[in-house]
Amino acid sequence: MNNAGVLLQSMLDTLHPAEKRVAEYILKHQQQISQISVQKLAEDTETSVATVARLAQRAGFSGYRELKFALLSAAATLPKTDDHFDDIRPGMDSAQVIQQLTCWAKQCIEDTAKVLSPEQVDRAVTALLNASKTAFFGVGSSSFVAMDASFKWIRLNRWSFVYSDPQVMLLSGVMLQPGDVLVAISYSGKTKETLEVAAMAKEHGATVISITQVGNNPLHQMADIGLWVTATEAGMKRGDIGSRLAQTHVIDILYMSMISRNFTDAVMQLEETYTMVRQKRKD
Repeated sequence: MNNAGVLLQSMLDTLHPAEKRVAEYILKHQQQISQISVQKLAEDTETSVATVARLAQRAGFSGYRELKFALLSAAATLPKTDDHFDDIRPGMDSAQVIQQLTCWAKQCIEDTAKVLSPEQVDRAVTALLNASKTAFFGVGSSSFVAMDASFKWIRLNRWSFVYSDPQVMLLSGVMLQPGDVLVAISYSGKTKETLEVAAMAKEHGATVISITQVGNNPLHQMADIGLWVTATEAGMKRGDIGSRLAQTHVIDILYMSMISRNFTDAVMQLEETYTMVRQKRKD
């Protein structure tokens, strides 16, 4: 079961003010959640039972009772505060930076695993395996994730393309049709260019897979299949470091899942491309 506490923490910036108050209250009182009724929660946060229910549903639960059960299940394994997750400080030596960022990167990946739905991954892998063409698109740091994904697909001898120019990508989106897949990558889920390409692909019948931060952001709502990541982009760690790590991790999961499902053919193709590249390096 996904870690409900991590899920709520990741959703905070996407929630309406009343829902955010409820989420923050829950996160602050996780150890006492078994004693907090929905009526008390609504009263203490000056909201309503309907707001509590709406928050639970946004997080993917049927209601507050199911959310409470998930929180109780995860309570015993909640992460403890660790000095390694402090922000970068003046005068840190290289060993300290290595240790801090390594711990932080590990946490980004582990938290993403807690909110990534295996069912949605299965759906995405099925669509990708059946795709005639696969297009990857992202802007800024997400464009590097898209380029890395396209390279992996080429190694599997799968028709894919990626463009860094939004106008060229929009034009290529017109060429997508039923049976094709667009993987739209945007941590915020609100990037204008990415939304435009996704809308164009959907209009022409392609399947849209989104990779975004947790929450019902515009891209996630538009997508046929939505994959969530988490990442803490705060302090000096801003600069899309965490989001890029988390998004790349999801791409790797999709890639390895495709190999696992079509193992014999995939391994033969990987061996062929590896041998070809090695020979070129010797020339």
